Amino acid sequence: MHEIMILFAEKYGLTINEVMAEMEKVFSAILSQWYRVEVMAIFRHDLKLEAVAYNKVGGVVLQKDIDLKKMGGTNSIVRRLENSLSLAAVLKQTRQYKYYEREIRWGNIAIIDREKNYHVEIEIVPGKTITAFCPLNRVGLHDQNSPSFSVGMKRAFHVRRVDPVVLGGIPRLKVMVDRVSKNLVEALLREQLGGARENTTIHCTKRYVGQKSFVVTSRRIPKAAIVAVAEELGEPLQVRFIREQ
Repeated sequence: MHEIMILFAEKYGLTINEVMAEMEKVFSAILSQWYRVEVMAIFRHDLKLEAVAYNKVGGVVLQKDIDLKKMGGTNSIVRRLENSLSLAAVLKQTRQYKYYEREIRWGNIAIIDREKNYHVEIEIVPGKTITAFCPLNRVGLHDQNSPSFSVGMKRAFHVRRVDPVVLGGIPRLKVMVDRVSKNLVEALLREQLGGARENTTIHCTKRYVGQKSFVVTSRRIPKAAIVAVAEELGEPLQVRFIREQ
């Protein structure tokens, strides 16, 4: 049993304890359905699975051990177990990726689909490339019509949302990015400042995508940094320095 758990853990990116919890949940649900009473399946310290049925009769809860050797439908059990593990893996991945919402990442435009939406190869978590989704309505008109925002180009994106979804019955991670957020302006300026960003407050008060962004900062930002961000966004920046009281 331990070897099977290790295989599942490696396949789905889960810990042994997470695999055990999913297996217990699936076996409990299947047995409860079969026996039409509540059944609790748990692993003992020796990793042997045991199941106990709980049936309330006349106000008294009766317990009965379930003989797991009599269980049939192995293929059905495996399918349900794999579905449960797949969902658990996606939910775990979602929790990990949620941490990076509202940050920026540089990604390569891989595909522009029939609806003109953009599919971007991007590393949200360092070292792990995924394909993020950027809807057409989250891209400025100036970008849509620019050769520099086409397949194969590397551009900056704002991580807008991370959600678990089910497509064709298969749980998947959906990462949505955009090019229209004010956070993108702020984060690109911080990226340009490097170590100095820790002591700098940057706030984009208004953004007219493709036209102009208005930014207020707590310290002066080098012109080269402003120009670099303006070039990436394809819009001029008006940056105003206000000394903090």
